[in-house]
Parts: sequence; C-alpha cells; structure tokens
Amino acid sequence: MIEYKKFIFLDVYKTGSTHINYLLKQIALEPEIRRNRHASVTKVHPFTWKRGKMVFATVRNPWDWYVSMWSYGNTKENPLYEHIKKAVSKKELRALYDMTEPKASFPLWLRSIHDPAFLGRVLKGHRLPASGLADFMGFYTYRFQRVTLPYPELLQRWPFIRSLDDAISLQKRWAMYDVLMKSETLDQEFAEFVVKYRDRCGFKADAADLVNAKAEEHRNTSVRTLASYRDYYTDELRDLVGRRDRLFIDLFGYAF
Repeated sequence: MIEYKKFIFLDVYKTGSTHINYLLKQIALEPEIRRNRHASVTKVHPFTWKRGKMVFATVRNPWDWYVSMWSYGNTKENPLYEHIKKAVSKKELRALYDMTEPKASFPLWLRSIHDPAFLGRVLKGHRLPASGLADFMGFYTYRFQRVTLPYPELLQRWPFIRSLDDAISLQKRWAMYDVLMKSETLDQEFAEFVVKYRDRCGFKADAADLVNAKAEEHRNTSVRTLASYRDYYTDELRDLVGRRDRLFIDLFGYAF
C-alpha cells in the first residue's frame, strides 16, 4: 500500500502499479505519508483500517499477468525470481527463464509455479506453501488477495478458504478497495478517476492533463518475444490458469 493524506493505493504487483505510483507523485497536492509495497491496508492500520480514506487498486488479465511475470524474469528486482534462483540449480534456472525459447520455457515455469511441491521448495518459510491454498489457488490470485483483503495472514489460509469459491466470497465481502481499475484500460480509467475524485483525494487541478500527457510513455517493462500473451499458451495451460485463477474471470469478467 502507498498512503497519502486522503487516499491509499493498493499496489498489486504487475498490474500497472509502477506507472500509477509515478503519476501520484506528480498529481497529489500533499506528499506521500508512507509506503509498504504490495501489502494490505491492515498491515499498517490493523485497527483503524481505511480511516475514511479513498482506497483504489488495479487488476490485470490473469493470462497476461503470468506472461508478464515470467518475461520480467531477472531484468529488474523480481522477488519470485530471486527465490527461485536461490532454490534451484543454474541449469534448472536457465530452463525456467530461457527467453530465447518461450514456447518451452514459459510452460515449464507456469506449471512449476502452480505446483505445490515446487512452491514448497522455492518459497520455504513463506505463507503460500504453508497456507493449504496452493493445491487449488493460482499464484496471482494469492498475491492479489494478499494485497486487497484485510488481515491476509489470518484469512489467506485453511480453514477460512477451502476452495476458490471461498476465496471469491471473501473478495466480494471484504475487498478493501473502493475503486478498481483494469490494467488494460488504465490510462483512460485513471484519468477519469482523478477528475471524479479530485477534491476527495486532493489531486492538482491539472491532474487529468498530467495523466493523459504521460499515457504515451506508459509501457510494459517486461521483455517479450511473441506477439501476444495468447501465443505463449497451449489449451492445457490456458485451462490451468482459467481453473486456478477463476476469481478474475468470475468477478472481473476476464477471458482468454
């Protein structure tokens, strides 16, 4: 979470959060108060929660999210990559992140991070392998819930979540955001957001102009060799994500 005087941005990893973070520094009238990247509101405010502030977040097509996460690889700081690097051999790491062979490497990586045994090996001491959720929940769903739900350390585990339906119910009931914007239309949605909530959030008078001016510079920083995220998938892999990350399909209308 990134907190300002009048609002809180829940910065979900790989959903345009870096771009929004940059824009907020340009358009907010008051300086940032605090940040705890990719964390829930209750990590900082366990008792007062939102404190009456506007809270917003971003979301992304799950199939595209995984391609971006893999393509990002070791190009910049990437916590998942660093965990994997420490846990596997150099040969296995090269096979998992071979950008020159995306149709072989990406499927291996995607199956691996949906494999509870693999996650237990590379994320030792972390909550996901010990939560009891890795058997049915996708990595992106877990990361999204961890940022957008209150008390994820408590709720993001068995027996509070015993199926994806339970996860979806928790998201419907307890999601901390007031506004959710899609990464695919983020420039337009955020420009509309700053106009609608300019006074409530404390944005500059020309905030929308600044957002629109930077829209052309908004680019995905991951490196891709195939034309579309769809090109990275077989039918089997498409169904794997569709099954384990169904939350984004059911709640936000995403489709392959």
